[in-house]
Formats: sequence, structure tokens, C-alpha cells
Amino acid sequence: MPARVLRLCVWSLVLLCAVLAAGCRHKKKTPLEHGRGIFLRTCAGCHGADGRGGTARTGFTIPPKDLTDPELHARLGHDGIKHTIEVGNGDMPAFGALMAPEDIDALVAYVESLKR
Repeated sequence: MPARVLRLCVWSLVLLCAVLAAGCRHKKKTPLEHGRGIFLRTCAGCHGADGRGGTARTGFTIPPKDLTDPELHARLGHDGIKHTIEVGNGDMPAFGALMAPEDIDALVAYVESLKR
């Protein structure tokens, strides 16, 4: 009887580990989720977590842009936003050499989603 109980416990433990391992698979992020993560790590320090700019950081010649402004999106468009991220503009540094093309594309998609 003790061997049977031990076998049952071992199989129960194996089954539990299999169920837990199956539930721990990494969920692939959507481009917007990926872009949001990049934005929060790279851009929010100047543009704010909500993208509205006007942060309390000092030393800017021109305050960071409000990335929710529809006029800014109309003026720049998709290609202009991407170009600005890649080569910079004024106080904004260039990120083209620091980010993979798919990261820049995800970031552009996220910035476009901020438009009011």
C-alpha cells in the first residue's frame, strides 16, 4: 500500500508541474504593447507617461512635444514621426542607431495611438 501511495504522489506532482509549466508560456506582445513598453522606458522621461509633454525636466530649449496633439500628427504623419525618432530633432536625440527597425515601427504605432 505505501508504494501505491508514493506512486500516486509522484504522478500527482508530475501532473501539477506539467499544468504549471503550460500556464507559464510567455505571451507574445502586440506591436502596441511592445511600443508602449519602449515608450515608457525611452520617451516618457521627457514626453511624460501619457505623452502630453510639458515635463518638469529642465534644460530644454523647446519643451517636449505633446504627442497627443492631433495637429502634430497631421503635420508629421507616419513617416515624419518615424523620421523624428530615427534622426532626432532639436533637443530630442536620435534613436535610429540605438533601436531595431521593428522596435521603431512599434514605437511609431504607439505614438500614433496617443493622438486625441
